[in-house]
Amino acid sequence: MIGVVIGLVIAESIVFGLTIKNVSDTLASSNQTLSHTIGEKSSAYMSEQSKNWLLELAGEKAEIADEIFTEFERGVCIVASVAEQIYSHPELYPARTVDLPDAKNDGVLTVQVLYSSGADPNDPGIREELALIGNVQDVLMAVNASQDSMASAYVATESGFMVQADYISAKKFDDSGNLMPLEARERPWYQGAAETGKPYFTPATKDAHTPRLGIMCGVPIYAGARLMGVAGAGMYLDEMENLVQSVNLGDAGHACIINKNGQVLFSTYGEGALAAVADAKDLRLSGDAALADLAACATAGSTGVKLLSVDGVTGYAAYAPMRTVGWSMIVFLSQEAVEAPTAQLIDSVDQMTDQAYRDAAHHIRYAVYVLLGLLALAVAIVLFVSVLLSRRIVQPIQKLTAEVGAMEGNNLNFRWDLDTGDETQLLANSFQSLTMRMKEYIREIEAFTAKNERIKTELALAARIQSNMLPGVFPPFPDKKELDLYATMDAAKEVGGDFYDFFLVDEDHLCLTMADVSGKGVPAALFMMACKIILGNYVMLGQTPGQVLETANAAVCATNKDDMFVTVWIGILDLKTGLLTAANAGHEYPVLLQPGGKWEVVRDRHGFVVGGMPDVRYREYTIQLQPGSRLFLYTDGVPEATNSAGHMFGMERMLEALNARPSSNPEDVLRSIRLAVDAFVGGEEQFDDMTMLCVEYKGSGNPERESAGRPPRPDGPNPEQTP
Repeated sequence: MIGVVIGLVIAESIVFGLTIKNVSDTLASSNQTLSHTIGEKSSAYMSEQSKNWLLELAGEKAEIADEIFTEFERGVCIVASVAEQIYSHPELYPARTVDLPDAKNDGVLTVQVLYSSGADPNDPGIREELALIGNVQDVLMAVNASQDSMASAYVATESGFMVQADYISAKKFDDSGNLMPLEARERPWYQGAAETGKPYFTPATKDAHTPRLGIMCGVPIYAGARLMGVAGAGMYLDEMENLVQSVNLGDAGHACIINKNGQVLFSTYGEGALAAVADAKDLRLSGDAALADLAACATAGSTGVKLLSVDGVTGYAAYAPMRTVGWSMIVFLSQEAVEAPTAQLIDSVDQMTDQAYRDAAHHIRYAVYVLLGLLALAVAIVLFVSVLLSRRIVQPIQKLTAEVGAMEGNNLNFRWDLDTGDETQLLANSFQSLTMRMKEYIREIEAFTAKNERIKTELALAARIQSNMLPGVFPPFPDKKELDLYATMDAAKEVGGDFYDFFLVDEDHLCLTMADVSGKGVPAALFMMACKIILGNYVMLGQTPGQVLETANAAVCATNKDDMFVTVWIGILDLKTGLLTAANAGHEYPVLLQPGGKWEVVRDRHGFVVGGMPDVRYREYTIQLQPGSRLFLYTDGVPEATNSAGHMFGMERMLEALNARPSSNPEDVLRSIRLAVDAFVGGEEQFDDMTMLCVEYKGSGNPERESAGRPPRPDGPNPEQTP
């Protein structure tokens, strides 16, 4: 029976296998060749087209920007040309008067004269030169009025005065109403033009009177070979910002402008390597070799396209120069967006191959029918022969099946009293050995489960102990009307490494602590408890925040064999005056809300972490809290909360959540932050401990006490002020 069945199965398997193989090989080969060819050709074509398009886009935007700077430079050159004509042919021009600045003209385009501190307005030579060069004021007015982005146009002379057309007449006076001198010859635009002898552009700088970014251009003025002065103008760079923002490539692309020093001036990136920040670094010195090479080529004034990765996103970056100022426009498009059309094309091809698979199914069904017929014949033969072999084979198998079926629940006993001497006997022996091993495994699992439950119980106890060590009763000081305070700590695991603390040092001083221990779990929790006790003890000994950190650092370093460390922010608030004295050991910046203002980050000077290395000195600083001021402290688990896309919650979102309800009490402030974080991360698991504390200073109720601790001008936090 076995021989016949094996023969039939082998014969049918060969027929079936050959049919399936022929169909599969044909379809697989055709599909692979088609997909590979289309993907290769399409990818190469789309990449080339995208690079050309990006290069054209970068060149177009760079050309627009260059035209703006060229027009600006042309206006300054016109002023310089007219001034040289006046100096070269003084007999052709009458004497004209140029008035001093008048604050009443503020906001109106006006021409006025300003003097340097070393120039004498009554000097006959200066008065004569001013009357002559006063003929340029009409040109200054026309040039300034013709360009919306131009802030001012002027002519500064070697003799020490400057004729200027602008809109800010009132800014020429100090707080006492006295006219301020203007040292034009010390300005970069004057010195650059005088030294180079040709038009000179300054680096982009923040305007002295507004938060807007600007640039200045100077052109030297000669009478023969003698330098008489420099014509100049300043312009706002709002058009450059608008130009960058006009590059609309969706989420897959960005644009930015870098100066000749490799610094990003304007960008559509909110953060990352190509973001425009106040202290932008030279990209040519970037640790990313590809990014540094891109910046080097762009600042060299060349044009091209490079494939590189920016902030983890691979794509093509096209760059083109603005030759007037030496800047460059960079346009970036992700490789995924470039290859998207190719993927769509391949999907279409795959749909076409589905039809080929349906045709193949017809052949497969035919082969299956043949196979089923042969199997039916084999079954008939097997049924006939099985009657003859039932006593020899089937009955022992039935007994074996019954014994195995009886093994259920807690019954793992297997009994076998036959000796068939064949494969059935071997199978029965295997079952008997299997039941013995299963019993042993169950005993091991029961022991492991008991041990695991014991560990869970111990961790729960540790979590309760840690929670009990942190202040958890709110309001903590019901009889203290000077403040309102609330704090929370949510551990990422059963126990955490973050901790906060607050307690009264004496009747008039409140100590606030926020800290984050390196690592997580039980070791971090034990280290946290030790650090909390050490910091609290040194505060109660009367030490200042800086002294507390220095003493605690020495104590931790002396016994820190596991190289753990903790970041700490500690402050002592005088409840009478509202003066907060604080020190920071590598912790997150605190956030402050002054009455009538909004939440702002206090960028204090950080010291090294506690436990990192011995003999560290920590600098203290003070913040004057007004009645109604609020201070928000937190650990890095808040801004570094991460969603499913890998994006962090960040300081910007945290400030938005704080400023959404600026008048909230401390408890509502922490609840708002937690709701904002939960909404951002969605269902993602909490990665790090999340600890927050908010305190509101309500004042001592005694105006004399409060005013005694205030600085002369309470313009906000002063993290650089030291005791």
